[in-house]
Amino acid sequence: MKDADLRRLVAEVTREVTAQSERGAKPAPNGARRGGRAVVTTTGKNQRGIVAKIAQAIADAGGDIVDISQTLVSDYFTMIIIVDTAALSVSFAEFKAKLERTVATAGAECLVMHEDVVNALQRV
Repeated sequence: MKDADLRRLVAEVTREVTAQSERGAKPAPNGARRGGRAVVTTTGKNQRGIVAKIAQAIADAGGDIVDISQTLVSDYFTMIIIVDTAALSVSFAEFKAKLERTVATAGAECLVMHEDVVNALQRV
């Protein structure tokens, strides 16, 4: 799958999940948790303080890191963070933009997706 095709698919799934949420979609089956978390993936060249900067941006927005995994290979890292977004002091869109700006200033790339979007993409 080409990068442009993947971006288009993610955009379509995001629009659909957002529309369902706004229409008051039914809760997830079996009491599964819905809508309270974000998945943040970050990749880039390693540098001192990158994890601290991202963690601080999450905390400043009212998010809570509930799980984190980081892998460092040579000078490059990949990090996946699960964030509880239930107590955000900003909208999800603002939260996403803030994290993307923070990571960009560190010279890395970041993808922030609502848990519902990640789950919907796995069903595609």
